[in-house]
Amino acid sequence: MEPLNLMLVGCGMMGARHLRGYGELERVSPGSLKLRAICDPQADIAEAVAAEAEELLGLRPATYATAQEALAAEPDIEAADLVTGNRLHDPIAVPLLEAGVHVLCEKPLGLTVARGQAIIKAAREAERVLAVAENNRRDPVNRLVKHLIGSGLIGDPHFVLQNQVMSGRRIVASVWRHAFSEGGLALDVGIHQAYMFEMLLGRIESVYAQSKQVWPTRLGVGADGPDTEVPVESDDCFSAALSFENGVQGTWVLHFGCTGAGMFQRHVFGTLGTLEAPSGRSGGAPKVRLEGEVVEGEALLERAPEFALNDIETELWGGPLGSYSEEGPVTDRRLIAAEVADFISAIRNGREPEVPGELGLRAVAIIYAVLESAAIGETVRVQDVLSGEVCEVQHQVEDAG
Repeated sequence: MEPLNLMLVGCGMMGARHLRGYGELERVSPGSLKLRAICDPQADIAEAVAAEAEELLGLRPATYATAQEALAAEPDIEAADLVTGNRLHDPIAVPLLEAGVHVLCEKPLGLTVARGQAIIKAAREAERVLAVAENNRRDPVNRLVKHLIGSGLIGDPHFVLQNQVMSGRRIVASVWRHAFSEGGLALDVGIHQAYMFEMLLGRIESVYAQSKQVWPTRLGVGADGPDTEVPVESDDCFSAALSFENGVQGTWVLHFGCTGAGMFQRHVFGTLGTLEAPSGRSGGAPKVRLEGEVVEGEALLERAPEFALNDIETELWGGPLGSYSEEGPVTDRRLIAAEVADFISAIRNGREPEVPGELGLRAVAIIYAVLESAAIGETVRVQDVLSGEVCEVQHQVEDAG
């Protein structure tokens, strides 16, 4: 298979992480890609990422301020990996797709449902591959959890309990994640769990939610080094009741700033038992509680003899795993390598990627169903968000920009 001629668009924190994922992919599958260009309006940042690319991939890509400049100078570019702020996804992705370039878009697919739909429409009309980068679903432990549920080990699922509480008042990774004009913490961080709900249990039909802002300011590093109070905009505490199309019910709590200890729970209750899943990228081991029996560790793999990772993931992780103890950066670049490999395979083999635009759009709609429900105090159907019938919060996000 010929290397994919790729350009990286966006060189912030996540863009650099994607580059390291390319390096990991080239380690296990040499010749998968050729990084032809790096794009970022900040030339010094683009050059720093290009220098790291040379170390990882053996070739220094050219740098450009914009994707359009790169495409004009490098007409052999086949695909773009789009890793920019949420508000920039559709203004960059749509022209690239119209120019015949395949696009891997970092989550969320679009700042709003309408923006995401515009990207999907452009991909369909251009007959190009559109994939959404969602790394948590590729975690080998999450792959195992999905298999265990699908195998019937816990019987028919009927309820899911998902609680994530993060302690502390520090900025969550970056200030822009707290900006209402970018969709806030729910859209940029909580969206991972929206993907996981539907990966494990099927489509969510409706949401009844509440939200609030616990901290109007958070601690960030000031210009001179010490911590400083930084005003933030988005809500940081969310709770929701979920109804799935298949009858499964659930509760979902996302709290980004409690005082004291945090916690994570992902429990799926079935007619034969309960599955306790760890958080994504943690390496923790799932546990299944059956009637009078607890199954965990290697014993879980023995209960799942048909479980297997795909070829690239097997190369990355060494085979099916019930848990792992890799450091965070190693896990991160392996998961990104897996999603990039899937994108390349979809292009070369003319198939749909694992996370196509439509699946990415549903995750955006689920988050806005939470936000819209919290705003009006009523149950919101995901389909009504997708159709545009319920969209007031999205209009407010647009106006905030």
